[in-house]
Amino acid sequence: MPKFLTEAQVAAYRAEGFLAPLDLYTRDEAAGLRRRFNAVEEEIGGDPGRRFRVKAHLPFPWLCDVVRNPRLLDAVEDIVGPDILCWGSTFFVKRPEDGRFISWHTDSFFYGTAPNETLTAWVAFNESDLVSGCVKFVPGTHIGPPAVHELRPDPLNMSSNGQTVVDVDESRAVDAILQPGQFSLHHESVVHGSRPNLSDHIRIGLSIHYCPPEVREPRFDGATAMLCRGEDRLGHWLPDPEPAREYDPACIALMDRTLKTFQQATNEKIGAGGRR
Repeated sequence: MPKFLTEAQVAAYRAEGFLAPLDLYTRDEAAGLRRRFNAVEEEIGGDPGRRFRVKAHLPFPWLCDVVRNPRLLDAVEDIVGPDILCWGSTFFVKRPEDGRFISWHTDSFFYGTAPNETLTAWVAFNESDLVSGCVKFVPGTHIGPPAVHELRPDPLNMSSNGQTVVDVDESRAVDAILQPGQFSLHHESVVHGSRPNLSDHIRIGLSIHYCPPEVREPRFDGATAMLCRGEDRLGHWLPDPEPAREYDPACIALMDRTLKTFQQATNEKIGAGGRR
């Protein structure tokens, strides 16, 4: 029996590649996460979404607590099984009327994991709705041949290389509207994107990337992950360090190295003609 999701929800995820909305935090708890985010923004004097990427949680004990929230892990376990690793997370922040968007894409274009079975939880720190540019998913696109991307560079595109899936049937897209404290789940190969934030408030989300231990990172040596639940009997991933304090310098250094390695691997893929 599932721990968090219903059997119907698990079946829907398998068929459609995503699930939303799901309840995690109360509005008051979500407001607390928002305050912590604001404190980080004030401390660094800039956008945490630009500074903390790929392993955004790693330098912050409070974000590690989000990643290991028992209710969230129950939902993840219902999809990937009892042994759960988190290899990364990234803030996605859209400011009011800043024009930024995310083109239709699959996460698999940027990831290198094999098999392609990363499950992402997208946790809303505040409203993510039609006006503020919520994530949109095209159901069932994780099944079958991988989506083909073109590179369409645009300074407003939050997808770093402007990767854009060709021939998307946008009429089939489903809006993943989330209230503060809710989350969505999606498969790395499902086609998704989001429009600009046209509201009068910031939109803050944390995407958290989970996988079972049989998933590995074959593109480079030394890939690391946090064991969140169960056991890792395979050892494809080295253990992430635990942050000793806020802005842990060792964790920040690992985060920065991992981002650089990811970007290099993606650029090599593009240079070799990769579009999937």
